[in-house]
Amino acid sequence: MSTGIEGLDEILGGGVLSPSTTFIAGTPGTGRTTLGMQSLCAAAKKGEKVLYVAISSKPEALIRQILARFSFFEENINIRTFNVSSVERDPLTMLVEMGNIISSLKPDRILIDPVTSIGFGFPEAERRRFMYSLNAAINEWDAVVYFTGTLEPDNVKSNVISDIVDNIIYLSQNFDTHSTRRYIKLMKVSGMPSIQGEHTFDIGTDGISIYPKDIAPVNYSIPASNERVSIGIPPLDEILGGGLFKGSANLIAGSTGTGKTVLGLQFIMEGAGKGEAGVIMNFEETPEELYLHAANFGWDLRGMQEKGKIKIIHTLPSLLDPNKHMMQIKKAIGEIGAQRIFLDAVEGFDYAIADPIERKEHIAALTRMCGNQGITSLMTCLTPGNTECPKIFDIQISPVADSIITLQQNLISSDLQKSLSILKMRGSNHEKSPAKYDINSNGFVIEDLIREEKSKH
Repeated sequence: MSTGIEGLDEILGGGVLSPSTTFIAGTPGTGRTTLGMQSLCAAAKKGEKVLYVAISSKPEALIRQILARFSFFEENINIRTFNVSSVERDPLTMLVEMGNIISSLKPDRILIDPVTSIGFGFPEAERRRFMYSLNAAINEWDAVVYFTGTLEPDNVKSNVISDIVDNIIYLSQNFDTHSTRRYIKLMKVSGMPSIQGEHTFDIGTDGISIYPKDIAPVNYSIPASNERVSIGIPPLDEILGGGLFKGSANLIAGSTGTGKTVLGLQFIMEGAGKGEAGVIMNFEETPEELYLHAANFGWDLRGMQEKGKIKIIHTLPSLLDPNKHMMQIKKAIGEIGAQRIFLDAVEGFDYAIADPIERKEHIAALTRMCGNQGITSLMTCLTPGNTECPKIFDIQISPVADSIITLQQNLISSDLQKSLSILKMRGSNHEKSPAKYDINSNGFVIEDLIREEKSKH
């Protein structure tokens, strides 16, 4: 059965079984009630009969007023309230009354919110006996049942509720000076091929939006392609042995001012002109700044975007949610049928993903996702200045790149000379000598190979 929440079905492996029990746990303010209610209301919209059991000191009218702030709220849901202080002291009476209500309504889905306050004042042994009695009753309800509860992560597994439920969803949040990052993970799933790991989510007036962690496994059924893709600069295509391989991941490494962005934009504009839509992912320059930058070379980037040939995804590094960013990329690819992607620059992930291994895996997942769909990707990477040839192992994503193009500039006799080298290219007999290049009103222009300089070394 679908939960009715985009992203949640995906991480659960398709939804929840019916009948089944799901415990939505977390600390206060993490969105447990919102998640449960959103699923309940989505089911009600599809014609299911649902019941919200609210254990609260608030009356039903006030609860409806609070829930009505969300756009997903359905007025026709059934709500029954139980006073929290009574439930803490006398849970058995509540269980009998709730059983009578459920026998009368015969709901398809039920949310009990929260279950951790039931019998709160009882000794642990008595609370465990009550929970097993509740579980016996649930088995007769033949419904999808959600519980919410306030628990720290370390206390979830030791709680008796963990023994009786099929699924455990844990919500948490981290605060820093710039933003709040919310996480959702599965601590227990029964009978479904779930996606493990820490996924992220947002809460807004439309409810909860979940962004699954993307592992993008390698698709071994896709054969390697020998088809070439023009980068938009014929001499550079020639140096590469005929262009980039379709579906490959390619890296442009260079210091500030070497023309990495210009080369990437030229790659995207070349594709757009040939009917190959492209996505630009940028962390620093806004779309308006990119339009102006492209216009300096006579490229109508704005016009191509308005025609649906190009999509620009601009995100500030400080606000970047990697999972949400991946979902935005997938959506953009689907909307325009993208065949090219330009990421400028990979160090934008440094702020959002502190762990270098996790950061590398995220970039690898992005390139695998592109490769699985036959999309050719071009990424830029900033290297320190005044280095003649950046070492491959100093470039953190070099192992996932099929080709590495390095851009360098040196001051020679008061003239700033730019040179390009193909440091690596899998499966292609590329040019081994570096080449001079320049950036002028036409964009990125290859001048000639530096064979003489190479022989001196």
